[in-house]
Amino acid sequence: MVHAPPSDTPWWALRYEELAGVDPALLGVSDHDAEAEFVERLAGFGAGARLLDVGCGLGRQAGALSQRGHNVSGVDLSPRVLRLARERWNRLFPGERGPNWMPGDMRWLPNSGVYDGVLLLGGSFGLFASDADHQAVLAAAAQQVRPGGSLVMQTPNPYWWAAKAGTQYVAPGSWADGVEVVQNVRFDAVAGRVDERTICFVGGRRVEPPVQSLRAFTPAELVALVRGAGFREVEVSGTEGWTVPEEPLPVDATESVWLWVSARS
Repeated sequence: MVHAPPSDTPWWALRYEELAGVDPALLGVSDHDAEAEFVERLAGFGAGARLLDVGCGLGRQAGALSQRGHNVSGVDLSPRVLRLARERWNRLFPGERGPNWMPGDMRWLPNSGVYDGVLLLGGSFGLFASDADHQAVLAAAAQQVRPGGSLVMQTPNPYWWAAKAGTQYVAPGSWADGVEVVQNVRFDAVAGRVDERTICFVGGRRVEPPVQSLRAFTPAELVALVRGAGFREVEVSGTEGWTVPEEPLPVDATESVWLWVSARS
């Protein structure tokens, strides 16, 4: 059966477009070079691997992997965010061949060939209200990976986020120049979701994009989902705080902010 993607713009596309319109720095401040190196280590990618970065956003991870010699395609639902990704690459690396940017819904990925690996990094997995949609994302990813290829995912650790709910004030310059941020995070234990409300104040203007709501799966749930999509050799590792580890670490309920999943097709 062929499904048509929904026509309405979902909250995550609106959110990321609004934050990018204030300052692209608000979409991520992590060490993307370290992330790229860790992704290589988790998946065992050789030189020149063909990779698909699903929900690529501004393309920081896709760009870092491209700089490391891989052939990367980035998929995102928002044409505006993809345009910013392309502009960012051209500004940082003028004249260099970079990632291939493609619009698309992660449940119905563009048929652009077979990849050595599919990546779901940052907050790109867990967006939907229904777990059937999350299963569809993984099924679509499985269709893009060659036999023996890899899946790498980064998702919020529900144990850590359940204990870290609260509100914080971020002074101008901490995340973005001239932008004050008030951020409230709550954990919905019944739905298993991390809800993040972000309010930006810039130049006397208040910007409040849609609330980010990410499904936070336990390690056992992730293993079941990934295996259900047809992947094997599924492993879940953790972090030390927010830092990207150099080697896979055991999941720690109080220290692992993120869960990293690796699997084989």
